[in-house]
Amino acid sequence: MDDETEREEIQFEDLIEGLIRDNYGCSDDFIAADTISGLRNRLHSLSELGKMRSAGLGSKAGHHGDNLVRGDSTSWIEKESEDRYESIFLKKIGNFIQHLNRTCYTSINGFESHYASYEQDSFYKRHLDQFQNDNRRKYSVILYLNEDWQKEDGGMLSLYPNGGKQTDIAPIGGRMVFFKSDEMEHEVHPSHTRSRISIAGWLEVNS
Repeated sequence: MDDETEREEIQFEDLIEGLIRDNYGCSDDFIAADTISGLRNRLHSLSELGKMRSAGLGSKAGHHGDNLVRGDSTSWIEKESEDRYESIFLKKIGNFIQHLNRTCYTSINGFESHYASYEQDSFYKRHLDQFQNDNRRKYSVILYLNEDWQKEDGGMLSLYPNGGKQTDIAPIGGRMVFFKSDEMEHEVHPSHTRSRISIAGWLEVNS
């Protein structure tokens, strides 16, 4: 096992152990800083090209807007992306899925993800990531792309585990958060000073 593979497996095990212990996993520096910078630039390019669209509620088939609940803009990442940095991200998530299936017998066989940009003062109210008419999503992941995020910027992610204490997580660039889509209610609080950017993804079981 080379050094990079060993480091990956340590990160993956930390996320899994956090999920078991605290109902969520969190890993800082999950992806190298140059890749985070590349993904951040990609999001900004998509925004400049008008390809970040106002998000809504429901699955793709039943999608509808509601800016009283969420105010982010999104752009889906192609599964066979030719962008260098998206390919690095997708490969690492693929490695994580293989590790989960091998060590935890999760049977994950699908993944989808999108960029998410929250302008200053925008938010996403408390919610679950699984739809009433679609239970394919089993685990959620969030990778933050923000540069030099400070406490006074706000924009915290609040997790509300069943029977547990609320946990607030700062959206620091390179940080990965991992939790069960159908169990962990969570909320994105407004950022006070600037936009807040990330990639949100879902590990799925497709029949």
